[in-house]
Amino acid sequence: MIVSTIPRFLITTADERTWKFDRPVLFLGEWCRLYDRRHIWQDMDAIVAAPYGLGQTKKDSDHTEARMMEDKLFLVLCEVLNQYHGLQHGKRFWRIILGHWLHRYVDVMLNRVKTLQQCLNVHQISGTTAYSYDHYSLATTDSNSAILAFNDDRWNNVLTLRILNLLGLDGCPVEVIACSAVEGFNYNDIVTIPPFKKKILKRGLNLLGKLASCLVRDNDAFIINSYLPKNEEVKLQLAFGQCPQLWVSKKLGMSENPDRVLRENLAQRIGSKSSNSLYDILTVMVFELLPVCFLEGLIHLKKLVENQSWPKNPKLIFTSNNFDTDEVFKMWAATKVESGIKYIIGQHGNNYGVTRHHLNPSNEEITSDKFLTWGWSNGMPQHTPAFIFKTVNAKAQLYNQKGGVLLIELHLSDRVTTWDGTAEHIDYFKAQGSFIRKLASKPKQNLTIRLHSASKNTKWSDQARWKAFDPELKVETGLVAICDLIANSRLVVHSYDSTGILETLSQNIPTLAFWQNGFDHLRESAKPYYQILVDAEIVHLTPESVAQKVNVVWDDVDGWWAQNKVQVARKKFCDRYAKVTNNPLTELKKIMLG
Repeated sequence: MIVSTIPRFLITTADERTWKFDRPVLFLGEWCRLYDRRHIWQDMDAIVAAPYGLGQTKKDSDHTEARMMEDKLFLVLCEVLNQYHGLQHGKRFWRIILGHWLHRYVDVMLNRVKTLQQCLNVHQISGTTAYSYDHYSLATTDSNSAILAFNDDRWNNVLTLRILNLLGLDGCPVEVIACSAVEGFNYNDIVTIPPFKKKILKRGLNLLGKLASCLVRDNDAFIINSYLPKNEEVKLQLAFGQCPQLWVSKKLGMSENPDRVLRENLAQRIGSKSSNSLYDILTVMVFELLPVCFLEGLIHLKKLVENQSWPKNPKLIFTSNNFDTDEVFKMWAATKVESGIKYIIGQHGNNYGVTRHHLNPSNEEITSDKFLTWGWSNGMPQHTPAFIFKTVNAKAQLYNQKGGVLLIELHLSDRVTTWDGTAEHIDYFKAQGSFIRKLASKPKQNLTIRLHSASKNTKWSDQARWKAFDPELKVETGLVAICDLIANSRLVVHSYDSTGILETLSQNIPTLAFWQNGFDHLRESAKPYYQILVDAEIVHLTPESVAQKVNVVWDDVDGWWAQNKVQVARKKFCDRYAKVTNNPLTELKKIMLG
């Protein structure tokens, strides 16, 4: 059904150099309309296309389709990369190396292709503007720069033109802008200048690391970014009878560039002409987007790994973080795993064992010998119940019985899901407003809104939005440590299902949480445990409900929190998802060596 009979010019990103202001326009999504540029777009003759992929039924079907195509494409990539590089690595090796990137690639492409198809099926398009991709490469340096690219306006604009051409939609005329006319996207990591004290600390740690590396033995357990507090990570290494190391991967520093001819030739080897247009596009474009470090720069990457002063034959490898975007670590670990070294990964965050999509199962669960959870298991042989790492042996977290309310916020997510995360975040922000409107005067006057640390890297303009909502609200941007904010609060309210909930519950800090869409995001196995929290009125499924709870308990938070039903619910949930132990390092060493 045609929404409007008026032909509209399609705008696909927030890059205003691709906009038209003299005719009716259609924004492909809300990500095009930046809040701090509303004075530009609010008076335009414009509508916004319906968001793609929302609702649990649609998310489920897209997830199933994406994983089927990912598995199929992975097998093809393994074969082609082995042939090109003259290697004979197994599937597990390649999953460790490029599994996370491939997962995101498939989800991103599904989202971009189907968003365009939905829009073009509903609206009459008079044309669009895009940057030429003749001299522009969509391939990034590595996995991390790929994530940056997935959020970049120009990169997405070029990708849109490429998809339109592959879809063969002649009814959408394209005005092409030469790439040489504008600056390019910086694929390298965003460089921030640390404060002077941090510079000095970093230099000191580097010097200490160099001295300690002289005492490395070839069979030392290799432990890097365990997600334990740093002092506990040091103790864990001492428990293994080895000199503690603060390992850091070498910077990639890759100078190799994408070879377009090579990539076109490799794409021809896997070209697909099936009944599934999306899978055909995935096979055509996988080498156009494949990061350089996996193709032209693989030899360079291997040389970097050879120059690492890491143990040559470690008794085990353990990380809770480096398995995703640390290319040097992944290459080193994949090589060691093929030689029989035990590969152990720890849970990083609350989504594992809980989230319906994304981490079900994760690449790290599949590739590890043991996956250490924070208490749960869910049918995979790798699952090994342990305890919550982040709060190991932490001092009792204090809170202020006479303090205020701390509202912990979520940031706008990266555009790496099959669905429209920006549209979801708009609904999320509206729910925050509904919560605050229902607060009684005293809780509202003593409310602190804590923005997520990643908010400053998004284009959501959190501070400006909150100021427009209510200029009297206290908004904390991350300058004050979260533990200090908790220490000055009588009640912590989490506005989304987060790791923070596990931390405050496991430390027995008065906690409330709320989110929209009920249990839609949860696996069936997790729902009974979350229902326990709902029944105890710790978790709420509407902003109005949680605001009412804040108002009711405000004058006696401790009395409510000490109630038997609240404490029993907290303990049952934590035993499953945020288990606490009295002998964490002894247990951890036993699990690792077992």
